Amino acid sequence: MSQPSLYTTSRIFEDSVDLLGSSLESLESATKDIPRLKQVLDTQKVFGLVPESDLKNAQARLKNETHPQITYLIEKLQKEVARLQRKKMSLESDFNLRKVRLEMVGKGADSDKEAKYEKLRMLRTKRDRLKYSLSRQRLQNYRSIPSLPPPGRDS
Repeated sequence: MSQPSLYTTSRIFEDSVDLLGSSLESLESATKDIPRLKQVLDTQKVFGLVPESDLKNAQARLKNETHPQITYLIEKLQKEVARLQRKKMSLESDFNLRKVRLEMVGKGADSDKEAKYEKLRMLRTKRDRLKYSLSRQRLQNYRSIPSLPPPGRDS
């Protein structure tokens, strides 16, 4: 067998090194963009899915937390409205009484009429107090109904 000469062997070796070098360059150019591609192709969760049971539990919890507060605030507003209505009626009756007194002063009314108007004012005041007592009694009766839970408490 004939062995190739040293020159031929070195030439083949140089060609192999050149081929390996060009292959390495091709491989580097093909793979240098991989980190960016990995990030581009990586899927990202934009919206997380929540199970329906968790959603319903959160809604029930929110309802249980807010319902007593809302009930309390509604009752508070109703009491304030009732108080303001009583105050309005009281001011109206006081206005009417003063208006009548002014008219009486202008006409020179006698003391008998003044006594009647004083009695009328007292009766109106008594009527307002009785209305207030009646509204309080109705509220107490409403609260004492056993089928309804007392307002302001957690169920």
